[in-house]
Amino acid sequence: MKFIRLLLSCLILALTWNVSSQEQKSYYYVAIIDRFYPPMEAFESEDDKTQHRWMYGVVDIDKDYQKEAYYHGDMVQLIANDPSFVFLRYPLAGQRSPMKEILMAINSINDRFDRTPIDSLVLSWESSTLISAFDQPLSRKHREKYIETIRQWGEENPSWHDTYLVIKALEALTDKGVQVFTIAGNSGSRAINTLSFAKGVTTVGAAEKELNYFISDNVFVDTYEQAAYQFIRLDDSNCVPLGYDVDGDGCQDIPISALTSSDKTQLPKATWPPIKGSSFAAPMALKKAFVKTTTQCPS
Repeated sequence: MKFIRLLLSCLILALTWNVSSQEQKSYYYVAIIDRFYPPMEAFESEDDKTQHRWMYGVVDIDKDYQKEAYYHGDMVQLIANDPSFVFLRYPLAGQRSPMKEILMAINSINDRFDRTPIDSLVLSWESSTLISAFDQPLSRKHREKYIETIRQWGEENPSWHDTYLVIKALEALTDKGVQVFTIAGNSGSRAINTLSFAKGVTTVGAAEKELNYFISDNVFVDTYEQAAYQFIRLDDSNCVPLGYDVDGDGCQDIPISALTSSDKTQLPKATWPPIKGSSFAAPMALKKAFVKTTTQCPS
């Protein structure tokens, strides 16, 4: 009897330690599959660099008609940024279709998971179609039926075949306990991001109802977060610009030195128009899911 009591006590202590260690986890590994600056292939010339930035850059902060060196994935990471996150970038090179490159990245994460586990994945991309393409009314209980429909489409269309494989690869990740955040999509109120059919993913829509004209909202949307961001200039005590705060946390996310303009005396107090899309709601959902209190700005 004494031995059994001792054994039970050890089990309770072990469980308590395990829960405590999970609660006290100081950092999380977060994968982001996206397009980042600089691209994987080197620029051929300064003109090539300027053109590439104009095509894929998100914003021209200083209004010099040159977009800053921040692409879609860079913005996703800036919004999610927190000292408790270690980001693992999986860049899209643009050499193949986006879904095929996304599939390759997710397969890579799954293949190396035993050696390099992650806690979360942010996938701010979509493979959308009209809701009317599926049996109505749309229902979460018919998830598997919708996925089977996509598989059948893929027998004739390679892009839908890739989408089907991405959905199954995402499910393999969630089965490992990875928290996957994807987006409602920016294809309109009558569309659905089919990646949201994947079992276990968290689909994020826009908290701003005025954005519903282009950001999708349907029964597969799990949560809603801020989708529009206006960058606010931060100055020192002498009113000298230091940088820009992207997500309203008072931290300098983009330093003045990162801007393309050589004239730093006429910088706007705030950017207009704001960047917007469910792509930027997903990283905020990630941050709120993992970070309960932030005591310092990311370095």
